[in-house]
Amino acid sequence: MENFDIYFKIFSVIAGVLAAYHKYLMKQLEKKMDINDCSKQQEILLKERSRIEAILDERTKTIFEQQKEIHDDLRIIKEYLLKK
Repeated sequence: MENFDIYFKIFSVIAGVLAAYHKYLMKQLEKKMDINDCSKQQEILLKERSRIEAILDERTKTIFEQQKEIHDDLRIIKEYLLKK
């Protein structure tokens, strides 16, 4: 019976150490996955940001072109009204 208690204690200690080591490895793996996810998200955000900036630039150009057309139309209307 004494041998059984000793073997049980040894087995318990080894199982505890293995469980703790497993938990440690899983935490390290989660950290690595978080870092990878973060870098992937940063790449995606950078691509989206450049795409959004291109859209904003295009829309700004369009707005300025429309404003110029409106200004020209108003100039023509003003000239017409002043001739009368």
